[in-house]
Amino acid sequence: DLNEYLEKSSLPVSLLQSEKSLEKCAFNLCTELSCGGFIYAEIRFAPQLHLKKGLTQKNAVEAVLRGVKKSGFKANVILCAMRSGDDNSSENLETAALVKEFLNKGVCALDLAGAEGLFPNEKYSYLFKKAKEEGVPFTIHSGEASGAESVEKAVEFGARRIGHGVRSVESEKTLKLLRDKQIPIEICPTSNLNTNIFEDYSDIPLKKFIDYGIIVTVNSDNMSVSRTDARKEMQHLIESHNLSASEVKHLILNSVNASFLSEKEKKDLRKIVENSL
Repeated sequence: DLNEYLEKSSLPVSLLQSEKSLEKCAFNLCTELSCGGFIYAEIRFAPQLHLKKGLTQKNAVEAVLRGVKKSGFKANVILCAMRSGDDNSSENLETAALVKEFLNKGVCALDLAGAEGLFPNEKYSYLFKKAKEEGVPFTIHSGEASGAESVEKAVEFGARRIGHGVRSVESEKTLKLLRDKQIPIEICPTSNLNTNIFEDYSDIPLKKFIDYGIIVTVNSDNMSVSRTDARKEMQHLIESHNLSASEVKHLILNSVNASFLSEKEKKDLRKIVENSL
């Protein structure tokens, strides 16, 4: 399940407790993406998970941004606040403040990640309220471990995108809400198989989402735990759903349009996509 899946991040996180390791990891990731033919990425990480050896959240963010910049690859960073059984509201609010401080300086948004089934969105209303007050865009992991009602709450709180969101398919009301408000969902096929939401790639309701008018983007989730990347994820969907070239192009353009980039930057990326496919 999702909780067991999340446990697998503890080993790599334990190795990323210094500025040097964080900077090197960000550099290596961006280099890998560039070599893989990617043209842009929005990379998530939770700065509050990297404080075991004396770093501050700001130290962690600055180290990651240095690594991204040194790579020369076009990427922005999404800072994750975390769901937790402990009261980590001060840490989450600090993360939100760092998004505000570094917004448009390498950071593009706030996220809420972690064990959705154990800690529902309502518990973090204070975080979303603060983000809205500060003009910080955010996405929320919803509709993964919990059902469609979690997605509805995320939209109600003001999420610009929904992390996963696949269980929206359980409710026509939720689908209509996503369609009418044009809120993109970030589907992560292999991750959903890993956490037993679906048994096979063909079970993912991709065509239903598309036919309903939902903005679907294809993502890798955790590249190391799920041993994948966004290119492989797209290939899985091409093979399992018999996608045409025009449908693949549509999904990639969805990602451009759903990004937290400026309209000018989106226009530049659209040109690359249009000329490549």
